[in-house]
Amino acid sequence: MTLAIPTRRAILLRRQASTVLTYNHLWISRTSAADNSWRAIAWSPSLGMFAAVSDSGTGNRVMTSSDGITWTSRTSAADNNWQSITWSPSLGMFAAVSDTGIGNRVMTSSDGITWTSRTSAADTAWQSIAWSPSLGMFAAVSDSGGGIRVMTSSDGITWTGRTAASNNAWQSITWSPELGMFAVVSDGGIGNRVMTSSDGITWTGRTAAANNLWQSIAWSPELGMFAAVSSDGTGNRVMTSSDGITWTSRTSAADNSWTGITWSPSLGMFAAVSITGIGNRVMTSSDGITWTSRTSAADNPWTGITWSPGLGMFAAVSRGGVGNRVMTSGYQTS
Repeated sequence: MTLAIPTRRAILLRRQASTVLTYNHLWISRTSAADNSWRAIAWSPSLGMFAAVSDSGTGNRVMTSSDGITWTSRTSAADNNWQSITWSPSLGMFAAVSDTGIGNRVMTSSDGITWTSRTSAADTAWQSIAWSPSLGMFAAVSDSGGGIRVMTSSDGITWTGRTAASNNAWQSITWSPELGMFAVVSDGGIGNRVMTSSDGITWTGRTAAANNLWQSIAWSPELGMFAAVSSDGTGNRVMTSSDGITWTSRTSAADNSWTGITWSPSLGMFAAVSITGIGNRVMTSSDGITWTSRTSAADNPWTGITWSPGLGMFAAVSRGGVGNRVMTSGYQTS
């Protein structure tokens, strides 16, 4: 009787089938392309690429990575103070916004490598940008300007100014497909530090859970929940909402200066990063209500965070640190 000898491919497939992916909240330092003041990061599924933007550096205010580990400097369209970046799957385009520059406070790229200046609707301090697939629209918000603190674009090239619900210092914007709604948070204003819009044109003020310095907002489709984080407050540096209208205070894992938040559908988890804290500049939550401190890779001032479904990885960027202004956390094999 002759026994069949497994081929190398068969052995490899068996090993892959027996591989278990686990997540253990381990954050690992990565070397950024330059020690710039990195402000924000986004993931492009179609390009298989992270792209991050900075508000410092000369000719290198963008960096990209296909694995979150090795980062390459890219030439931004201008040496503006780039604050936020997002990806539009429909347009196949990154778009970034800046709070400085003359007539060029937007830049776009179809590959993350070559960037083109675009004329913003106004030369105000643009802080955040988001994409709505259903509206086919970018929307960006500013923390200054005489009434034009929102701008929208259907192509990333031509931008139109919109009137915000109030002249607050708007910091962060996100889109909820399930609610068909943009939601924005502010670090200024009295009783109106949230605004929402179903079309990006008409905006309505909402009452935040507290008059904190709200810095970042994210949406969880799985939880049907917005979550926002603040850089100040006592025991109330998170707030959540299921409709964008009524907001509830939540206790953050620590009273750190939380600056960025994102959602991982794969892990069923919010993750937030901070610019302050000792060994606890990350916190996570599976329900938006109960938050747990996590050990960051370094006590850097972490400013932006995103999730890559393709890599199964969080990536965060920092505005400070020496050779370690990126950190990642993802699935481990066992």
